[in-house]
Amino acid sequence: MYTLPPCIFPHPSVSQLILTGCKLVSSFYKSFTSVKIPKLTSVELQKDSVYDLVSKCPCLEELHLLHCKIPSPFFELNVPKSNLKCLVFQSCVSNEWFDSLKHASIHIPTLLKLKYQGSFRSGYLSLYNSENIVEAEIDIYSSPHNKQKLLCKLLMDLQSVKSLTLFSVKLEVLNRNGGISLLAPLNNLRHLTVTVKLGQADKELLGLMCLLRSSPNLETLSIDFHRDLETEDEMLSTVYNVDEEAVRQLHLLSSECVAHLMKIKINDFLGTKVEMEFVEHILRSSLCLKEMVICIRTRYYLNFAIRTEHYEALKKKSIASLLACTRASPDARILIEGDHTY
Repeated sequence: MYTLPPCIFPHPSVSQLILTGCKLVSSFYKSFTSVKIPKLTSVELQKDSVYDLVSKCPCLEELHLLHCKIPSPFFELNVPKSNLKCLVFQSCVSNEWFDSLKHASIHIPTLLKLKYQGSFRSGYLSLYNSENIVEAEIDIYSSPHNKQKLLCKLLMDLQSVKSLTLFSVKLEVLNRNGGISLLAPLNNLRHLTVTVKLGQADKELLGLMCLLRSSPNLETLSIDFHRDLETEDEMLSTVYNVDEEAVRQLHLLSSECVAHLMKIKINDFLGTKVEMEFVEHILRSSLCLKEMVICIRTRYYLNFAIRTEHYEALKKKSIASLLACTRASPDARILIEGDHTY
C-alpha cells in the first residue's frame, strides 16, 4: 500500500474525494476542510483514522468504505457529534486477521442512511442512538450461532427505519421458539425488501411472516427468491411437496397485519408449493392491495436444472393458479413478468 504524502491532499474547494489502493494517515485530515463525500476503496486505514475523519471534518455528509482494511477486528465508530448523514460500509476486513470482523459498533446520531455488507466471526452489528435512520440496507452473510438474538437486537435498533433491505439474513431465526412477532414493532417501516432461499423457503417465509406481523404500516414488499438447489430431484421436490406445518403457520397472518400493503413484487418465482401458498394467503389477506408483480424464472435458467417438459407444465400450472387466486382487494391486479423464452 502506498502511503499518501500530505502534498496531494485536496484544495479547500474540493467537495468529493476518491482514494483507491493506498494507506491513509489520520494526521492529514486537517486538510479535509471542505470534503463532503470521501469514497475509500481498498484503503488501509490506521488506528482511529475513521474516527478522526468523521469527527474532524465539519462538512462531511457521506462516507463510503469499500473493501478497506480495518486495523482491528472490532470496528467501532463512536462519534456522537458529527454531521454524517450516510455511511456505506462494504466488505471491509480486519487488517489484523486478514479476515472478517468480530463485531461492528456504530454510534452516529445524525445518521439517516446506512448500508452495511460484511460477515462476522463471533459478533454482529450494533447501532446506538439510531433513531434518525430512515433507510437501511443490511447484508450479513456469515454470523455466529446466536443469530436470533442478534438479528432481533439489530431490528430493535432500526425501529425508526422507513425503508429496509435485508440480504443474506436468515429470516428463519425470527420464527424460532414460536415467535409470532418481534419484541418491538417496526411502526415506521413502509418499504421492505428481503431475500429468501428456496431450499429453506418454508422456514424463511415463516420468519418473513413474523416480520410482516411486526410491520403494521408496511406499504410495499419485495421478495427475491434465491436458488440454492443442485439437482433436478431437489428442485422438483420443492415444487410438488410442502411442509404442512409451515402452511398452517402462514395462516397466522391476519388482515390487520397487512392493512396498508399496496404493492408486492416477487422475483425468481418458480411456483413451488410453499411459494403458491404464500401468494394465495397474501392475496386473501391484503384488503388494500393494488398490484402484485410476479417475475417467473425463464427457461434459460431452468433448462439447466429441470427438463423442458417439467418447466412447461410448471409454468402453465403456476400462471393459471396465480390468476385464479381469490383476492381480498377488489382493486388488486396480478402482473406476470418474465414469461418468455430465450
